[in-house]
Amino acid sequence: MLEILIIEDDADLREILTFSLERAGYKTLEAGSAEDGREMVSDRTKLILLDVMLPGMSGYELAKELRDEGCKVPIIFLTARSSEEDLLSGFASGGDDYVAKPFSTAELLARIAAVLKRSGSRQGDTVSCGPLRLDLEAEKVFLDGKEILFSRKEYEILALLIQNQGSLFTRSQIIKALWQDAPFVIDRTVDVHIAHIRSKLDSHKGLLISRVGFGYGLKYEA
Repeated sequence: MLEILIIEDDADLREILTFSLERAGYKTLEAGSAEDGREMVSDRTKLILLDVMLPGMSGYELAKELRDEGCKVPIIFLTARSSEEDLLSGFASGGDDYVAKPFSTAELLARIAAVLKRSGSRQGDTVSCGPLRLDLEAEKVFLDGKEILFSRKEYEILALLIQNQGSLFTRSQIIKALWQDAPFVIDRTVDVHIAHIRSKLDSHKGLLISRVGFGYGLKYEA
């Protein structure tokens, strides 16, 4: 189970983040200041959610110190500041991503999954949702033990949803997570990929759920 360190001085937000991340299958540790958080970084830490505006040492300062010391743990900044200057400051201090407050749980989970994928960290080699199983190392999909072929984007959508079972992702959240290098992708593109996925799931298409106004997700009910 991947361990995520949450460094955030807002206790209510820490509680929400902890609940959401543990529900998604992550292990969490919490700290209310940069100083406390720094002491909690270890070899088990796979990602740090780091608030920028902290009492005492700022998130930027902590990130820079960690990078100067050779720490390579991915860092996602959480902040209410989202100007271009703030973004540049975050990346300059060693951040891997930047999520502006307020944010949805689904968006944050998508960002976490994307950063962990880039860093080579995953929640185990395989992950399942009922009869559906993804081999994250080989990037293969199996249904009832039989390999099913999916396109690259279809696989990426499945990987996003299966690693965040129970959460719903809107079209815009899926686009933001998976088409970062293609700014002109439209909602209809997501719908087409979802339709292809549902078709390939065949008799198990009920695993793929959709709710108008909320988005898409994967859920298995025995």
